[in-house]
Amino acid sequence: MDIKKLRTPVVVYIPGPTGFVIIASFRQASDFLFEQWPGHDGPAWTDAMKCCDGDGAIDQASLAFLTALKEAGICYDRTLEIL
Repeated sequence: MDIKKLRTPVVVYIPGPTGFVIIASFRQASDFLFEQWPGHDGPAWTDAMKCCDGDGAIDQASLAFLTALKEAGICYDRTLEIL
């Protein structure tokens, strides 16, 4: 199985002892949205889940994921560099 990766990993800040999670793939993005989104609904959430769960284009899935995070008021950082 081919794992689709985001062009740039996203650091997502979450409440709790961990404080953050790194999202680098479509699968991690959809899992995060499913686990962290209260109610599992809303246009941005639905769009992001469709883009990340299906065969969406990388840029489309990234944009949908970031839009969902913004709508939920979840802070993120896209300046991560993995060496």
